[in-house]
Amino acid sequence: MTTVEPSCELGTGTGLGARLERDPQAAVYARGMVRTFLDALPRAVPRETAEAVLLVVSELVTNVVRHARGRLCSVDLRDMGNGVRISVSDDDPEPPRPRRLDLTGQGGFGWPLVRRLSSELTVLSRPDGKTVLAVVSF
Repeated sequence: MTTVEPSCELGTGTGLGARLERDPQAAVYARGMVRTFLDALPRAVPRETAEAVLLVVSELVTNVVRHARGRLCSVDLRDMGNGVRISVSDDDPEPPRPRRLDLTGQGGFGWPLVRRLSSELTVLSRPDGKTVLAVVSF
């Protein structure tokens, strides 16, 4: 099982989060979280926005699995009223960096995609890790 512990509950109506083991199934679990979160919002989310949130979360968690050190990461989703705030944290202080695009399947597309789909994007580094904060606006 990928989930280690929930970090917040949907009962507040404002957010949902979890701490996840850093394994290939983490992105699958995180996408399920996004669907649960979006379905519980008090208003309909445009399809394009929902797809953007799914992609941003999936890419950020996949980047943690592929590139970060440490055993865990956390994902937090918050309703901002006019968008969704996505927070993905891990135990590696190295900030994300663009990689050369590789059409043979080695990657390089995730970070540019996150930058394009997010209306706000911030990386908060600390000695014991980092948090990537992204906002996808409606």
